Amino acid sequence: MAQPGAATVIPFQAIGNYDHNGAAGASGIGSDEIEKLIGRRHPEYVSHIHQWKFFGDTYAGGRQWFPENIFKYYKEGPDEYKERVDRAYRFNHSKEVVDLLNKYLFKQNITRSEDAPEAVKKFWKRATRGGSGINELAKQISKHCSIFGRVGIVVDRQRPTKPVVTMKDEKEAAVRTYAYIVNPDDMLDYSFDDEGQLNWILIRETYREDGDPFNVDSVEPKVRFRLWTRDYWALYAETIKGEKKTYELIDGDSHGLGEVPVVLADNLLTDELYGAPSLINDIAYLDRACANYLSNLDAIIQDQTFSQLVMPAQNVMSGGEEAQQLFEMGTKRVFLYDAAGSNHAPEYISPDPSQAHLILDVVSRIIKEIYNSVGLSSERTNKDNAVSMDNSSGVAKAYDFERVNALLSAKADSLEAVENKIARLVAKWNGNDKEDDNYVQYPDNFDTRGLYDEFDIAARLMLVEAPDKIRQEQMRTVVDKLFPMLKKELREEIEKEIKDWPPDPMEAMAGVATRTSQNNLADPTSTVYKSKSGGKGDATKAADGSAADKKRPETTSRQGEVTKNTK
Repeated sequence: MAQPGAATVIPFQAIGNYDHNGAAGASGIGSDEIEKLIGRRHPEYVSHIHQWKFFGDTYAGGRQWFPENIFKYYKEGPDEYKERVDRAYRFNHSKEVVDLLNKYLFKQNITRSEDAPEAVKKFWKRATRGGSGINELAKQISKHCSIFGRVGIVVDRQRPTKPVVTMKDEKEAAVRTYAYIVNPDDMLDYSFDDEGQLNWILIRETYREDGDPFNVDSVEPKVRFRLWTRDYWALYAETIKGEKKTYELIDGDSHGLGEVPVVLADNLLTDELYGAPSLINDIAYLDRACANYLSNLDAIIQDQTFSQLVMPAQNVMSGGEEAQQLFEMGTKRVFLYDAAGSNHAPEYISPDPSQAHLILDVVSRIIKEIYNSVGLSSERTNKDNAVSMDNSSGVAKAYDFERVNALLSAKADSLEAVENKIARLVAKWNGNDKEDDNYVQYPDNFDTRGLYDEFDIAARLMLVEAPDKIRQEQMRTVVDKLFPMLKKELREEIEKEIKDWPPDPMEAMAGVATRTSQNNLADPTSTVYKSKSGGKGDATKAADGSAADKKRPETTSRQGEVTKNTK
């Protein structure tokens, strides 16, 4: 079996004899079998595909969102509906919730160990095909998981143009390990073993053959399908010949990892096989309801501003000159009725304005529930957020913090597991098969206390004579915030010292007395610190009779002492 990253090409007995010219051997799987493979879908794909599209479109927003999500209300004409959709607008609460949580999640320090292999450290600097670092990749993973619930992370390695034997060969070939995200609608089918590990995964890829700007025949996006197994990968393409579609193997190779190099990243840790709950699972539908209510409100405002003319009229033919004059008198909307025998005057009618107040109240309640559901209600005010005022009580804010802290901690646990799996695959691609090392650690708590706050708490714990265990735990928090990237050995040494800290007060006093005795400060008759007059002298190291002491003025008696020489 080829080693990870090796360039050796072997024939795939399971998928056809393959060479680098891209030809599938006659003894391999035929076009019909490949078509059946590409047509596979996992059990929950069909039931979730429309939901994934809705979540993605709702987060992305844009004008293309409205025609599919603004609903036609009862007895609304097609022209009126089209005009209302054209006027529609929305505040993208789904995007705001996802981005706010992402901001809070990555505001804290993420620890990536200095003990990681060099290949992993190199990957952290350039983790994607575009050269972005691991922080940017992690943010994108978190965002996509919040939107879709589950995404796939493919950890791949560039294929060298020549065999790589030594480190020098690898450096010259510029072989790099990278990762990229696959959305759930492109993960067509996958299989697990009894231990929950992937057997294989089928991924759909969309691409363009746009390398040549003058080749205008291949500008349309094309689709191909990549199969990852525990031993090899294979790339299949669809070819249209006349009215017949055929499928063929166009590329492939052995990777020799012994596992599928794809990490399934979930929004929250879950045991579900084919999906995970999205962060905006309910928020997206509430967001759509807000947009529809606001669209109805817009229609009411339009009708209120441009009221409908109602007037009695008899014998007015539609399309005639008299009808045209009546339309010009109104606002292009006139309701005529037969008022024979009555004295009704023309008037303008409009919807009941109380309906607008009802819609505004409902929209405000929905928006409040959107942010309450994730503990972000402090980001929106109850009634007066337009003037950036927050009238939430301290207790309410405390509950909000607990809710959002729990959510962030759960997301951090999931991302930590994902990053460690990615780091392990990167190491494995580069010849390191260690299974147990966790090189990445996300924070467990997302409070807003800074380093100076931790020092202040530590000082106050000392003043109230808090138990040693409490002070030790607080000191660990200080160390984590002061040195988040400590090496394993140094952290173990500091942990050992913290266990013996703080010292016993009696032992500390005894230590001070011992050091004082060793410095002869406790003996006033010591000659070390006496002045040249033989008195007790200055209790300073500068008065030890050395050459430096000669620069000091000599004292023959104590200051203020009355003697026979006193005049």
